[in-house]
Amino acid sequence: MHIVAVQGIRGGCGPTSIVAGLASALERLGKPVLAIDLCPSNLLGLHFGLPFDEPSGWTRRTQQAAFRHKELISVLPYGRDASPSSEPTLEHLAQVLQQLQPADDTYVLLDAPTDLDIRNQLEHNRQVHLLEVVEADPCCHVLLNYQLNDTPRLPKRQHFLINRFQPARRLSHDLLQLWRLILGNELLVPCVIHEDEAIREALARKQLLGESAPQSLAMQDFLALAHWCVRTVEAS
Repeated sequence: MHIVAVQGIRGGCGPTSIVAGLASALERLGKPVLAIDLCPSNLLGLHFGLPFDEPSGWTRRTQQAAFRHKELISVLPYGRDASPSSEPTLEHLAQVLQQLQPADDTYVLLDAPTDLDIRNQLEHNRQVHLLEVVEADPCCHVLLNYQLNDTPRLPKRQHFLINRFQPARRLSHDLLQLWRLILGNELLVPCVIHEDEAIREALARKQLLGESAPQSLAMQDFLALAHWCVRTVEAS
């Protein structure tokens, strides 16, 4: 299986919508997908049509199956009944994956909170890739530079993805060009996810983007991201 953790460089960058959109695009390419919510906010399942009050999730020790959304897409929410005293760990997640036994060609997409140490997994597990979501704004630029200063050689399986890109904003365009120079194509995903109201509308309908707005600009962006993901992940 191919594990892709999607994590914001800070809160509010939109990793949950990235997981949902990428799942929809990978399914369009014929790839099986298992999307897992690692965030206590428990919002990922809404993108896949689950009821907002669905209590089940991977943090419940009795949860033994994911919810099947379509033939190639399954989702495992965080759960609403998780005990704060028994915060789930990546080791627990590994046990859940062993129990679910996804097929070897499955893309396991993790919606990861910002405080989860995914980079440590990159050093020890070659199956794991990290998509760190950024927006083309000054705050993300500062946080990105903190990372580069603290870790001059970032892991090869860590990549940065620009979300909610608005090309009409000059600062956003300038930051995109600057990051391309600083990071290059190996670290910066060559495609961006444009700001598109269709993403919000899809969540309001509790549908994946490929179902709600298959011809939207954002869906074309996610298809480009899915093609990049397949080339990059399966080649490593």
